[in-house]
Amino acid sequence: MEDKLSLNKLSSYHKEYLFFHYFCIVTFKINIMRFYQITPNLSISDDSNFGNYDHKIIYELLTSISSNFSKHLNLISSSVPPCRITYINTNPRCSNIMSERWIFLHVSQDYWCQWIYQFAHEYCHHLINGAMSDDIIGLIWFEESICELSSMYHLHQLSTQWSTSNDPIKLRYVPALQNYLHDLTPKQSQLFSDALRPGFLALWEQTLAEPIYYRDHYNVLAAKMFPLFVGNPSLWKIILHFGDMRKWSSLQELFDYLQRNATPDYSDSLNELQSLILYFYLLVLD
Repeated sequence: MEDKLSLNKLSSYHKEYLFFHYFCIVTFKINIMRFYQITPNLSISDDSNFGNYDHKIIYELLTSISSNFSKHLNLISSSVPPCRITYINTNPRCSNIMSERWIFLHVSQDYWCQWIYQFAHEYCHHLINGAMSDDIIGLIWFEESICELSSMYHLHQLSTQWSTSNDPIKLRYVPALQNYLHDLTPKQSQLFSDALRPGFLALWEQTLAEPIYYRDHYNVLAAKMFPLFVGNPSLWKIILHFGDMRKWSSLQELFDYLQRNATPDYSDSLNELQSLILYFYLLVLD
C-alpha cells in the first residue's frame, strides 16, 4: 500500500507540475487570446488547437448543455458565474485561474460527441462550485460520479432533442450520439456485477477512499443513477448543495443535508437515490 500511494503521490506532483507549466503558458496567452461569447456566462477562446470545427454547431451544443442545466436547476443563465473555455493538451479539467473559472477541454475538430462528453462533465464541476483542487479526499469520488453522469445525461438529452429536429444534419447524427452513450455503459464486468448486489458500495469503500481516480467505478455508479435523473431532471438540484465535497465525512452526512434542503419537486426522487446508494450500503456495514 505504501509503495502504491507513494507512486500515486509522485504522479500527483508530476500532474501539478505539468499543470503549473500549462498555467504559465495560459496566463501568457490570455493577453493575446480572443474570446467569443456563447452565452451570458460562457465564452470560448480562439485557440488554434481546437482545429477547424463548425462553430455554429459546437456553440449550439455547449449552449444546450448550459440551458438544460439552467432549466433543471431553475436558474437564470445570466446568474450562473462566468466561465471561459479553452484548450488543454492533457486531461480536461475545471480550474480557477486569476480569480476566473476556466474549463479546459482536450478536443478538436468536429468530434461532437467528445465536445458534449467533456464539456458536460466539466460544466457540472463548475456548477457544483467546489474547491477545484486536485485533492481526492472526502466525497470527491461521488462528485466525479455525478459529473460522469452529467456526460451520459446530456448525450441522452441531445439525442432525444435532435431526434425530433427538422435539421437533417442533426437527425443523421442522432445514432452517433446514441452509440457514444452506449459505449459509455460499464465495460468492467466485475464492477458491473458488484453494482447489482445490495451493499455494493461497501465493497468499494476502501478503494474509493484512496487518493486515486477510479474512473471505472465512477462510470458504473453513474450508470446506476442514470435512470433516476432521466426520470426526474429536477434531481439535478442536489448539486447546488454539494459545495466542497472534500468536507463531507460520509455519504450519510451528505444525504442528511440534501434531505433537509430538498424541495417537493424532487424529494421523492432523492429518497429513491438514497435507497439506491445509501440504504443497502449501510445495511451491509451494520
